Amino acid sequence: MATIFFKINDKQEKEVAKLMDEEGYTNKAEFFRFLVKFYKYHTSPDEIRFEKAASELSDVLRALNKKGELSKSLKEQISDV
Repeated sequence: MATIFFKINDKQEKEVAKLMDEEGYTNKAEFFRFLVKFYKYHTSPDEIRFEKAASELSDVLRALNKKGELSKSLKEQISDV
């Protein structure tokens, strides 16, 4: 694995620290590896979260369909709300 060294100014370091905290990165190397992938694939963190949420929703819908829950009418589905 190659090692890359570079400098960023204090303002950029604060921005990186804020983004790392917001996105849950535990170290700068992990964060910058993500940026390389982001640049390559042009996928934003929001798009990644959306894709993950869509996948999770798909799993839930598949499970409900398997149980026969999706065949209920809307009125039946919300009757206990």
